[in-house]
Amino acid sequence: MPRLIRLTHRLLLLWFASVTAVLAVSGVAFLMFEEHQIESERRARLEAAFGTLQTHVDQRALLLARSAATLAERPSVVATIGLYADYFDPESGNARIFDGPARELATELGELARATDASWAAVIGPHGPIAAYWRHGQEDHKAYFSIAASGAQVHASSGLGAPFEAIGRQPPFIARITASDGGGAVDTAVVTACVTSGGPALVVSKPIALASSAGMREAGRVVLGSCLDESFVERVAAQAGTPFGIVGERKLLSRAMPDIIPPAAANGNAANADRGGLNLAGIRWHSNDAHLLGAGDWLLGDGSRNTAMFVLSRQQLSEQRDALFTAGLAGMALAATVVFVIGLVYLRRNVTAPLERLLGAVASVRAGHYETVGGVRPGDEIGDLVETFNTMTEQIRDRERQLRRLSLAVEQSPASVIITNPAGNIEYVNPRFSEITGYAPDEVTGRSPGFLKSGQLPDEVYRELWECIRAGRVWRGELSNRTKDGRIIHEQTSISPIFDDLGEITHFVAVKEDITRRKEAEAHINHLAYHDALTDLPNRRLFRDRLNQALRLHQRNGAKFALLILDLDHFKDINDSLGHTVGDELLRLVAGRLLGLLRETDTLSRLGGDEFAILQSGIRQPSDAAVLAQKIIDSFRTSFELGLMRLHSNTSIGIAVPTGDVIDVDDLISRADIALYKAKAGGRAGYVYFDDAMTAQVQNDAELVHDLARAQQLGQLSLAFQPQVDLRSGRLVGVESLLRWQHPQAGNIPPNRFIPLAESRGLMPEIGLWVMAESCRQWQRWKAQGLDVGRIAINVSAVQFKGARALESMLETIEQSGVPPNVLEIEFTESAFVDVGNDTLAWIRNLSERGVHFAIDDFGTGYSSLIMLRQLRAHKLKVDREFVKDMLSDPNDAAIVHATVSLAKTLGMTVVAEGIEEAAQAEYLLRIGCDVGQGYHFARPMPAEEILARYGAESAGDRAGT
Repeated sequence: MPRLIRLTHRLLLLWFASVTAVLAVSGVAFLMFEEHQIESERRARLEAAFGTLQTHVDQRALLLARSAATLAERPSVVATIGLYADYFDPESGNARIFDGPARELATELGELARATDASWAAVIGPHGPIAAYWRHGQEDHKAYFSIAASGAQVHASSGLGAPFEAIGRQPPFIARITASDGGGAVDTAVVTACVTSGGPALVVSKPIALASSAGMREAGRVVLGSCLDESFVERVAAQAGTPFGIVGERKLLSRAMPDIIPPAAANGNAANADRGGLNLAGIRWHSNDAHLLGAGDWLLGDGSRNTAMFVLSRQQLSEQRDALFTAGLAGMALAATVVFVIGLVYLRRNVTAPLERLLGAVASVRAGHYETVGGVRPGDEIGDLVETFNTMTEQIRDRERQLRRLSLAVEQSPASVIITNPAGNIEYVNPRFSEITGYAPDEVTGRSPGFLKSGQLPDEVYRELWECIRAGRVWRGELSNRTKDGRIIHEQTSISPIFDDLGEITHFVAVKEDITRRKEAEAHINHLAYHDALTDLPNRRLFRDRLNQALRLHQRNGAKFALLILDLDHFKDINDSLGHTVGDELLRLVAGRLLGLLRETDTLSRLGGDEFAILQSGIRQPSDAAVLAQKIIDSFRTSFELGLMRLHSNTSIGIAVPTGDVIDVDDLISRADIALYKAKAGGRAGYVYFDDAMTAQVQNDAELVHDLARAQQLGQLSLAFQPQVDLRSGRLVGVESLLRWQHPQAGNIPPNRFIPLAESRGLMPEIGLWVMAESCRQWQRWKAQGLDVGRIAINVSAVQFKGARALESMLETIEQSGVPPNVLEIEFTESAFVDVGNDTLAWIRNLSERGVHFAIDDFGTGYSSLIMLRQLRAHKLKVDREFVKDMLSDPNDAAIVHATVSLAKTLGMTVVAEGIEEAAQAEYLLRIGCDVGQGYHFARPMPAEEILARYGAESAGDRAGT
């Protein structure tokens, strides 16, 4: 027991002495080195401040250099300098024609200088300055130079948007701006005197190069200058946290800068090579009782010096250091007291008492009794010692069992395991490694794992791997290796270093899982997600992503591209008639043909159905898209061979080239779709560029379609009737119903405006049935009023014959009206039935057998066909007004009209001539055998009431005569 007490006392004394010694040494050392630390800290802060200044100067110099290079490479600047270099001749008097380009160059120069915070800028041409910009105070000034044989005349503008005005002579101020090239034609930034205010300035001069037969030649330069003015001084001082100023021949100080250093004197003997450099000279130190000041010099391009200064307060730093020292001593004393008390309690509880029990256990061991030590709290050194003593034998036994289990786990692991020495040579591989790679253990032992590389990964991956594990960290990632039979496998790999007791790396262990099938499945799924299953082309999702990237490049650096959207004309007919299998095969052939016309940089996508899109990248001008579009259209003239079948299909193409008002991808695709719609409306098998007028037209059409869908319910539709007169007797033999739309805002909309919209939007069947029903009701009214108008002609669109219930709807309308079918005459144009089908011909025969008459309108203006005349078996043939109008003066029109009348008579058809406006025309038509006339010579289209008023008395007289 006395032995333990002596040990405790010694430990306490040692502890107290250590704490006291540390406090004493720390205090003495702090007092000895206080002044040195203060001075070092001052100098460090000043040096950091100068580093901040140098960083600001370098950043501004880099910005000026990049901006000057950008301006020197702009096409407009190069083109203007090229004009001056190749065509400017002040002796020949052609200087005035260059004023416009010079004025535009001055404006562009001002915009760039403001964007880069430049204080002045100039463009120097082969014959002198062309344009200049400078900022004086808060005002921006621009100038261009009209150079003649007698000298240069300056035109200046002050403020944004102000006009350029000629000034009498060139002020010296402008001459300094245009001459400030930084001390020579150099491409790096130099320091020189500011031409617009005091202090130094940064100047960058960049050459403007022109292409010539001998290569690139310098034809001019761009000069940008930026003054290190008061705002620069304040910004540097704020970031450095230290008062800062610049002193020179013209003094420029911040508010906090004491006037300690006098202005620098000019150094006329300095070497030219030392002038204008960006780096400050070595820092000079100045001090007095109150301040410590660091100063560094710039040697300007004109030989003068400017001095940059930072100043620190000695008193402020000393007070901070004293306060820190006092607080440190107090904290250390308090800590020593607390630690001493805690140490005393800790020694008794965790050292003295456990040692007593441990000594007893050791004595038992000496006596041959292996007893464990109890009652010792684990977690500290004594507790760990006792715990180690108690469990040493059991730990050895457990360690052997663990090693055996670990060996079995590695041998039977589903992952391949490789163990290498620190040099990277293989010492062990498990059976799974041999199963995956095909290499036996003896084939790889002693070799570096690098022989397994597939060559698909860059060397940077392996360099990063070795740097990571040699630094003692675990590396995880995917590796691509090659098996013994040459297959590529992908492995999820984890490589860990193994350390010995000294912390040295003894081995590396790599655990790898074969993920080849998963990678292949991911690649396949990814391909399916971004490609069309039928054609294997990029789908809409991938195409939109690439189109978005192209649009961003265009908006960022002006990269030009074009979007072409195309579809197959009448593809639905192929699907409906030959089946979807043939249609799908045709789409694959189309995709292959289109790919053969594109470059590798272009993207072809199938958006859906028969619609394809092309992203044409890297075009030089919009007309390049037209060249590709024409190649595509020409290629479609060759038939597609599907086995023994040969299919022919045309295509229509809409082209959109991005402009400044394009918002996003959807906007660009919408424009191309509108252009495609215009191409199809213009006759198909062609291409159309988008322009802004198309958008307005589409919007207007959409509004008209919306209003037209409600026009019938709102009572805006009405009918006008134009009489048809027998040319021999002058009697009324029929009327033609003409549809009219009185829009509440747009007024009377002509039929040729809204009828095509109704046909394309599916509104024509409903409107056509209304026209037929209303015409029948009006015929009944005339009959009830005693007027016999003969047959009533109704114009019918070809789309009214399509649909499952088209014929039934017409028959129901006629039956419900109660009008005899033989008083109805259906008119349709010959062009509307170019692709007439057997179903339509059957419907026409059905209506004809019930008594309905048919007339072919506008004969001769479409696809005139004798076969069609024979199939349709119409009762009337109407000669178009375009032939009637000039038949008395144009022999060709007269011959066409005469031939049409003869053809109709031969086929037993009644001939009606439209557009008769003169009596001579009616007489001529009567002579050649025409039966009926229609036109302004007889009557204009009129409401039903006027028909009754005009022809009612005539009809009553005919009945009375009868």
